[in-house]
Amino acid sequence: MKRRTFLESTGCVLMLPALESFGQEAKGDDAGKANRLFCMNIGNGMCSDNFPTDTGKGYQSSSTFKPLESLKNDFTLCTNLRNYGSHESTMYAFAEYADHTNPQLIKDSVDEVAASHIGNDTRIRNLVVEQRNSYGISWKGGLPVSPIADVQILFQTIFGKVDKTKRAELLSLKKSMLDASRDDAKSMMRKVSEVDRVKLEEYFSSLRESEKSIQRSERWLNKKQVDVPFPENVKFKTDGLSEYSQKILVCPHFNQRSTYLDLLFLAFKYDVTRVANVYSEWNWLGHHTDSHQVANKVGLLKNIEADQGYMMQTARFLEKLKSTKTTAGGTLLDQTVCLITSSLSISKEEGPHGMKNNPVVVAGGGFEHGKHIKFNGTDNRNNVYLAALQHLGVEIDSFATSSESAKL
Repeated sequence: MKRRTFLESTGCVLMLPALESFGQEAKGDDAGKANRLFCMNIGNGMCSDNFPTDTGKGYQSSSTFKPLESLKNDFTLCTNLRNYGSHESTMYAFAEYADHTNPQLIKDSVDEVAASHIGNDTRIRNLVVEQRNSYGISWKGGLPVSPIADVQILFQTIFGKVDKTKRAELLSLKKSMLDASRDDAKSMMRKVSEVDRVKLEEYFSSLRESEKSIQRSERWLNKKQVDVPFPENVKFKTDGLSEYSQKILVCPHFNQRSTYLDLLFLAFKYDVTRVANVYSEWNWLGHHTDSHQVANKVGLLKNIEADQGYMMQTARFLEKLKSTKTTAGGTLLDQTVCLITSSLSISKEEGPHGMKNNPVVVAGGGFEHGKHIKFNGTDNRNNVYLAALQHLGVEIDSFATSSESAKL
C-alpha cells in the first residue's frame, strides 16, 4: 500500500476515541443478577487493632463496625489481607499491580474492568470521584482516568441540563463520520494483505460497537430528564458521642464526602451509571497526624472513632441502596456489589502506614453475607476483587496479582 493511501485513511482510525456515547439506554434489571459495582477507598487507613477476632457467621463485631450492625446480614467482612504496595501508593487500592512505583505496570483497575463489561449500558460508563488531588485511583490501559474532584461538577455531570438540539446535531455529525470511516475502511480492504484484513475486521467490529452506542445515545436524547435537587447537607446524630466524634460528624470535609456518596447513590438510582469509584484522603481534624499516635491510648481511640465515622457514612449509603426497590422486585443493594476498603492499616505493631491486615467490606450484590472471613495474611485484596468481578459476569481467571478467586 502506498503511504499516501494510508494517510488519507487514517481519519477513520484517529476519530474512534471521540465516539464516546452521550448516553445510552440501560438494559432491564434482573432480580437475580448483580449488575452494578461501587468501589470506595479510605485513604488514611483503618485501625486494624480494633477489627473483630471472631470469624464465621455470628461473629462478635467490634466498635469500629458498630454503625453497620443493622446491616450485618448484608455484608461480609474480609480482614488480614495484604497490601503489597507502599504508603505512596495508597490510592491504588483498586489497581494493585506488581510494582506501584512503576505506573507502566498498572493496567486496568477493578472499576474499569467492570465498566468494560457493564458500563456501556448507561450514559456514564464509570464515575470516578476523589476529594483530594491524586495521581491515579482508576486506571484504563495503563493510564489514569481523570476523576471528578468538585461536588458541583459531579452534580452537573450526573444531572446537569443539556441542549438536546445541539447534542443531536453533534451526534448526527459523529454518525456521518462513522459512515465515512466505514466506507474508507471497506476501500482499504481491497488493497491490504491477509494479515491486515484480520486487523481491519477487528476495526469493523469496533465500528459496529460505536454504531450501537450512537443508537443508544439517540434513544437517550428522547428520554425525559429527571429533575433532581442538590442534596442537602448530611447531618448525623451526635447524641452520646465523644467530643472528638462530634467534631468529626460536623466537619465540612467529612460532610462533603457524605454529599459525594449521596450523589453516587442517585446516579445508581436513576441508572445514570452502574460503576463508581470514590476515594478520599485528607487531614481533617488532624486525622493523619493522629494515625502516628496509634501507640498511645488517646491516639488509638481517636483512630477508632475516625473509622466509626467512615462506617457511619458507609452505613448511610448502604441503607439508601437497600431501601430502594428496583423494577425487577429486588433492591438496589441486591444488584450492587459494594467494595469498601482501606489501602493502609494503622496498628501498634506497624505504626501509621502498615501493609498488613487490610480490610474489605463486601456488601450487597446477592452474596451470602453475615460473616467475617479472616484471610491468611499473605493473600492480597485482588483475590476478593476477582471473586467480585466474576460474580458480575466478567469472564476472567485472574486479576492483577491475584492467586485465586476468594471464596465469599
